[in-house]
Amino acid sequence: MSDLPLPARDLTPATNLPPETDRLITLYLRTLSSPQTIKTYNTEIRLFVAYTLGEMGKDLSHLTAEDVSIYREYLINTYAAATAAKKLAVLRRFLIFTFMTGATTVNPEALRYFAKSPRVRQDPAYNVLTEDELQRMLGAARADNYRDYVLLAVMAGCGLREAEVVGLKLSDFQDSGNDTVMLRVLGKGDKIRNVPISPDLWRLVQRFILLSGRSLNSHADARKPLLTSRVGKDKPLTTRSVQNIVKKYVRAAGITKPISPHSIRHTVGTNMAVNEAPLLVIQQFLGHSDPKTTMRYIRRAEELASKAYQYNTLPI
Repeated sequence: MSDLPLPARDLTPATNLPPETDRLITLYLRTLSSPQTIKTYNTEIRLFVAYTLGEMGKDLSHLTAEDVSIYREYLINTYAAATAAKKLAVLRRFLIFTFMTGATTVNPEALRYFAKSPRVRQDPAYNVLTEDELQRMLGAARADNYRDYVLLAVMAGCGLREAEVVGLKLSDFQDSGNDTVMLRVLGKGDKIRNVPISPDLWRLVQRFILLSGRSLNSHADARKPLLTSRVGKDKPLTTRSVQNIVKKYVRAAGITKPISPHSIRHTVGTNMAVNEAPLLVIQQFLGHSDPKTTMRYIRRAEELASKAYQYNTLPI
């Protein structure tokens, strides 16, 4: 194994690349469908290229399995295991693509060993909020910032991904009659789903829109983002802002376990399963393409049910 030192600094995504490398990355990104996935993969791939060019002096065509292993070691020593695992997953997919196009020579079978993700030890319960914890987060946001309160309420009421919630516009709320309001959500792979929202959440959203000086009946306001940033007029929140907002109220609520924006989505799915919602209903509500993804909430509900005795505190 090479004695190449592992830099402690974080890297910046490479922007000035050899034309053939830049074209290769662009070609790979065209195989992806989700805008958020494209953005993430573009960043991660360019970080990898920045490392190989800057630290190894190699372009993609000269990479070896050992070079990939060195980068893996760099990631593991620089990032948390879960973050390193995600970065390596992106790298494996990209390098399989480049091997298929003939741009690299590292066999995909070798990537199973030289780009293997580290083991991530994580209790699934840590990704789910209890009802009390969610109430504390909402209470802290309501007392501090009404926009943040609406953000958390919409995520908890509709089970939205962070990229979905920042993409919401006023025109996405549609009154379908019979006291039914549907929310049009642009999900992964540009798939659109309609999510029913509760009367309480709808009243909250209406009040927020009015307080922000906008109108649901205005054509000019219809295309404006529901949740705006403080930076720039009518500029939507970013996913990074959503992450920071969630972290802020996790701390304010005194929650010590790891919680991310996706934890709120996990909480919604688990809560629906606990309340015996049919698998298909949960799948459609959350916008899962594969029912296997939805099954994890069913399994989580069954796990909670198997430990129901914990909720019985009567002395014996």
